[in-house]
Amino acid sequence: MNSISWVIFTGLLINIPSLAPVLFLRKTQKNVKISISIRLFLLNAFLVLSLVTPSQNITQKYGLFPIWLVLAAIVLFAVTLVPTVKLVRKHLTVGKSRAVILSSFLIVYAVRFHGVFSDLNGRGYTINGYNTVWTFFFLFACLLAYLGCAGRKTYSGSSESSSAPQSDYFKPNKEYETQSQIDYDIAVKGRSVLSDPNLSIVEQQRYRDSIDRNNENGI
Repeated sequence: MNSISWVIFTGLLINIPSLAPVLFLRKTQKNVKISISIRLFLLNAFLVLSLVTPSQNITQKYGLFPIWLVLAAIVLFAVTLVPTVKLVRKHLTVGKSRAVILSSFLIVYAVRFHGVFSDLNGRGYTINGYNTVWTFFFLFACLLAYLGCAGRKTYSGSSESSSAPQSDYFKPNKEYETQSQIDYDIAVKGRSVLSDPNLSIVEQQRYRDSIDRNNENGI
């Protein structure tokens, strides 16, 4: 195994601890956990690649990587982030989705902190252009993941577009009106209350039963 293959293989092994947040999803089905783990593993691999290549090319006078590799790394990360976010949003709440992805990213950052910030002479940690750019791109990736996990949730747990029309659940509903309010509406409007086009079938039936009951009692 040559040095390049060994570096890639070692880098992939280092990403394994970043899957730890999936273990805390106790109420999630096993097949969903496996699917999330696979996507997170690939996402973190492309995250590291997208962090390394721009950081090296920006801070070095002559880039160590060709520009096509830098662009490919960023595109691969973005392309992998989208389906990963969609998957976790489908099965998890917004808070859990953000917690899983962002904590996974933080583990990747923590595992590589020593290698990124340590002084080449072994005298401790130092801040230079490389690890500054690395951190900047890492925070930007976290911001993308955070924003991607935003959105309202329906009761089935699926994501709902913010541009969707307001659900009937939030409309004024007389199905849960008190009986005194129904009697008041009938006293004011009479049977014409049944012609209200906004009444649902259940609402109409409640008003009709009240009207019939009043007629029977001679009211």
